[in-house]
Amino acid sequence: MTIITSRFERRAGKGGNAESADRESTLGVARRLSARRSDRHRGEPWRDWAAIGLLNHAQMLAVALIAPSWPWLLLAALPLSLTFATGTLTILHDAGHRRFSRKTWPNVLATQTAIPLGFFVQHWTLKHRVHHRSSQVYPLDEATRNTTVRMHPGIERKPIHRYQHFYAWFLYAFAWVGELDSQITYVRKGNIIGLEVPPFRVRLGQWLFEKAFWALVISPYGILLGPGKFALYFMVAMSLGAVQAAIVLVVGHINEGLYAPDEQPAPKDWSKHLVATTASFNTGSLPMRWLTGGMTHHLAHHLKPVAPRHQLPQLHTTVVAKVVQASGLPHVEYPTLTSATISHYRRLKELGHSDGGPPVVTGPTAT
Repeated sequence: MTIITSRFERRAGKGGNAESADRESTLGVARRLSARRSDRHRGEPWRDWAAIGLLNHAQMLAVALIAPSWPWLLLAALPLSLTFATGTLTILHDAGHRRFSRKTWPNVLATQTAIPLGFFVQHWTLKHRVHHRSSQVYPLDEATRNTTVRMHPGIERKPIHRYQHFYAWFLYAFAWVGELDSQITYVRKGNIIGLEVPPFRVRLGQWLFEKAFWALVISPYGILLGPGKFALYFMVAMSLGAVQAAIVLVVGHINEGLYAPDEQPAPKDWSKHLVATTASFNTGSLPMRWLTGGMTHHLAHHLKPVAPRHQLPQLHTTVVAKVVQASGLPHVEYPTLTSATISHYRRLKELGHSDGGPPVVTGPTAT
């Protein structure tokens, strides 16, 4: 992923002398800000792993020891849902980019211990690699193949989609069901488009190992609190967290002003493709950047996937600004997550009522 992006930037810099010098300056900033594959600022992901893991396990342990009544149990699921969502956007995402280590097992260890939600890290890493390689390209990017909520014009429009801007928010709570189905399908069929996958026996062994690891991490809480009460507490927190994480992710790609491509871009058009398919929000908020795992600077992340989160604001004002200017396209950026979510609502409505077409920019954008 990073190699493709860097190759494009080098090719793009071979234009006229003044333009070439300007782009070389931009590349210089990019090189200083972006981590090499041998040095991905390991301290940041492990620091966040410790903080988020402590928050999650402290909450689950407190609830297991106190054993509150049903109303208080459901109320206690609210703060856990927030740290679950933050962990998904941060720890799982870092693991998907191998930021904890080049080796597989530290990334699996970090995810299963800090956010024990049953993720299949080795499978998610492959899916995410395809997402960065073919962002929003139908049908390569798995996110574009959803048929219940029509998120891409490539999906056949059905009568039920006319109401998707109302019911999608409820379905986001069950994103974990879709994730589990994706895991099982991968184990059975090895369906990762464009990537070589391990044989069936290896996939099955990986999946069983990660599920056993996950069960080992959460089972003490179920024993202390009781299986029924803990299952309710855990699933409510997981479902509410799924809504929060899903919203942060979908507003970055399924929104007004963004294109929905159906073919892989040529290397020379790679950065332009990212500008056309990616939105950012709340770029000036440090708390929001931490809570969303840096997804506030979604375009900066796609341009430099392994850049640490603390470098995203500088990338946003340097590399992103230059790439947007060179693309000739508007940079879709929302001042708040709320405004981005409202615009996503309108995009869902548009996709439910029409077969798509060139994007119409009606939300707040920066050009």
